Amino acid sequence: MSDTDVKRTALRGRPLLLWLGAAAVLAVALYWWGRGNPASRPNVLIITIDTFRADHLNREDTPALLDLADRGVRFMRARTPVPLTLPAHATLLSGVLPARHGIRDNTAPRLPDRAARGYALLAESFADAGYDTAAFVAASVLDKRYGLDAGFHEYHQPGGTRAGAPSFSWFRAATQLRRFRQWFNARPTDRPFFAWVHLWDPHAPYRPHPGDPRRPYATEAHQPAAQRYRGEVRRVDAAVERLLARIDADTTIVVVTADHGESLGEHGEDTHGYVAYGATMDVPLLLAGPGIEHGARGDPVSLEDVAPTLRRLADLPEQASDGFDLLESKGGAGAGRVVCGESLYANRLYAWAQQSVATDGRFSLVDGGRRLELFDCRADPGETAPLANLEEHAAFERLDRALRRYRAMVPGRAGAANEAGSDIGLAGSPSPYGSIRRAQSEFLKAAQNRTLRDVPGGFADIKLLARMDGAIAARAAALVEGLLPAVMELRRRDRTNPAPCLAQGRALCLVLRRRREAVEALREAIRRGYDSPPVRKLLEACR
Repeated sequence: MSDTDVKRTALRGRPLLLWLGAAAVLAVALYWWGRGNPASRPNVLIITIDTFRADHLNREDTPALLDLADRGVRFMRARTPVPLTLPAHATLLSGVLPARHGIRDNTAPRLPDRAARGYALLAESFADAGYDTAAFVAASVLDKRYGLDAGFHEYHQPGGTRAGAPSFSWFRAATQLRRFRQWFNARPTDRPFFAWVHLWDPHAPYRPHPGDPRRPYATEAHQPAAQRYRGEVRRVDAAVERLLARIDADTTIVVVTADHGESLGEHGEDTHGYVAYGATMDVPLLLAGPGIEHGARGDPVSLEDVAPTLRRLADLPEQASDGFDLLESKGGAGAGRVVCGESLYANRLYAWAQQSVATDGRFSLVDGGRRLELFDCRADPGETAPLANLEEHAAFERLDRALRRYRAMVPGRAGAANEAGSDIGLAGSPSPYGSIRRAQSEFLKAAQNRTLRDVPGGFADIKLLARMDGAIAARAAALVEGLLPAVMELRRRDRTNPAPCLAQGRALCLVLRRRREAVEALREAIRRGYDSPPVRKLLEACR
């Protein structure tokens, strides 16, 4: 071939090379444009159902939720880190455990701003990526005063004040659906959405449910609490069905879960919050949407796993988290993982023992201070028969070691030590669980926790105090007079508990008008730990 022929061949090949190079550049550009273009990302909808027991997910009561499970993945061993609404949602929306974010029950300091806390909430991450973000919370326990509104362009909540004082209010599911529908119809369609809808209805008090064609089992006011609770579960399943009917399943990732369950009398607890058994720690967790596998997973997972999973599915930047990707089996999720949880609620209310729990999906170790119990949840799902000689059991050492690591956590960004901050909850808070607390504390040393009163043994006293609170609210003098000796006896034998002192002081001051005795009782309540503005204000009023 002559030199001229070689040159002609090279010139004929150059346009092809130029075209291939341009195509490669364009492909790379389109790839990165697709990654950064919000319109190319999936919508995300999180539905949290308050107070929803995992074992009430069934065809009879929740057909709509099981329809969702059939087109996605159902996690059979999902847990909450705390059986209380505010801290559980704080973990769900952050991927950070309560010992890190500092919200331990339903009154707490406000979360610091993003720079101070060192991690983003989910709504902040999605807003950064160009999503339209909106939240619809059904109860004032999730009031924006706690900081969970960060990153949401809209945050719809019930009102929470009455004459300048905190009060509790909540929306029914029908109201939540209407508010979501109004936002959904008006939202911009040129970008994806990240929405959170919180449904309160299964929470006590349980209302009668008339049933519907798909759930034809009605409940009535005279029926036992467990039956009425099932009616509330059916009601909320119907609400989820109507909500999901508006969602494009091909473009929307849907998460349905709960903040905690409900004891319904198990272990002596009527509702939730005080103890850390499976009735309140186990929650349903469903995940469905484009690109998500179908089936059931039996490995232990927790609410802190939701945030890293959604970030990965939506192709958002990763960040430090206490959780793992739900759809990955490496890195700590899957076989061999131990999931831990806590409740410091009874300690903060009554100076009783703190609760903590570790489970590997089959065995569960519940540490209640004086009471240390190991359960085989496969053979004993109700956790009614603790295993004998637990320290000799093969699962004990592994669970105990995980629990010790969990209780050694400290507040702060990415695990670093940080001050917990002041407790605004002491000044009152929109919570259905009362606003008076002892000062917020971290985990106690095991030796100290073992010296404190056992929580399950105190449920009768909790009911006594609740009856007294009701009598005071009704200004029922005769009933208050009749309950007062039992409250005074509780104060005498439970010598570090401030609650009976406060109950006695309120009864004497507000109903019986024996102010001098009331002052003494209220001073003792303050000395035992209720050193808060509401108690001091009542003390001044009684002088």
